Amino acid sequence: MIDPKQFYRKMDRVLGKISESGSGDTFIGHILVELEQSFGDDLQFGNGHLYQQSTEGFHLVEVTRPPAVFPEQIPPHDPVLNRIEEEGGYIFDDPDLAAEWFYGLRPYEAFVGFLVQGPPGGPSALILFGLLAGWQREEIAFCLNGARFAINYRLKAEAARSDMDQAAAIQRSLLPTKPPVFPGYDIAVRTQPAEAVGGDLYDFIDLGDDILGVAIGDASGHGLPAALLVRDVLMGLRMGIGTNLKMIFTMKKLNRVIHESTFSSRFISVFFAELEASGGILYTNAGHTSGLLFDGEDVTMLHPTGTIMGPLPDIPLERAYAHMEKGGILVLYTDGITERVEKDGAEFGEQGLIRLVNELRGESAADMVDHIFERALSLDHESDILEDDSTLLIIKRAP
Repeated sequence: MIDPKQFYRKMDRVLGKISESGSGDTFIGHILVELEQSFGDDLQFGNGHLYQQSTEGFHLVEVTRPPAVFPEQIPPHDPVLNRIEEEGGYIFDDPDLAAEWFYGLRPYEAFVGFLVQGPPGGPSALILFGLLAGWQREEIAFCLNGARFAINYRLKAEAARSDMDQAAAIQRSLLPTKPPVFPGYDIAVRTQPAEAVGGDLYDFIDLGDDILGVAIGDASGHGLPAALLVRDVLMGLRMGIGTNLKMIFTMKKLNRVIHESTFSSRFISVFFAELEASGGILYTNAGHTSGLLFDGEDVTMLHPTGTIMGPLPDIPLERAYAHMEKGGILVLYTDGITERVEKDGAEFGEQGLIRLVNELRGESAADMVDHIFERALSLDHESDILEDDSTLLIIKRAP
């Protein structure tokens, strides 16, 4: 019996030789060759065949040592294929189980096959090896079952990474690539997800008549469920506010949609404001962090005007009004920015952000955002388990 530790060390070396850029058939083909080269002589197997699934069963795509000794095409209801599909893998050493397949197999006295599950919705692959005299059932089963598990795991991991990469790309496409030009104002924004996809959102909506819609939000959790909710909220705001519906009506209707959702996170805070060219700010804050409005040394807190969206079918939500004076600064953020701890253990928090904005107020909005991010991310997060998504949006009115 092959030593398990030695086998896994050797298997690690085999998998390590496979190009990281390889995937799909290329990846499995490399594995086929490496398995035979690394274990074939010791375990008495060889002449590997790789089949790809199609509508007509499985067709041969690669042979490690031509010529092929197995069929070019395996129909869907072939008894050998059915047995492998039932078991995941099977050693055929009884001619009564596969009489036709044993014809012309010399020098092999038996053969083994195992199935590799493709990505969801994709084709599977079939691998066959001939077994030479002296092969041992336990050693063959141990080696090839380990290989089957490793290949399946690799393909599933690739599919998961691909899905997350696609989700991240979709989310990036939903968020504005750059802030809008709004005469008399300097606007900058930056977001950084804790994972490939995040639960923070921001948006700018042109409402015409010298009015700019500004939104920022923070969905509960991380990853894909939070990203799905971000998508729903962005689309809801754009469809509602963008078609001249009132902000409270839009937000309450959106809350009902979130409450009834089953495939995404169900909790999100959203701050939405209509910024007028004259400095007026009509806003509603559904459980989000308080916006910070700077007028010289004075800071006005734009506190929540209602509860977080999602938990209840109907939420209390009101509008409020503020005014940005010339030279004023509006700072909107998610708590990934403020949930930080200074080196001495003190909380960075809202007051730390206020101090930093006052220190940087002479810089452009973009420079302020970059410097605050650098400062915040240099600190430890309050949670020792998981970072939080971080978003910062700054609007400066010209003096």
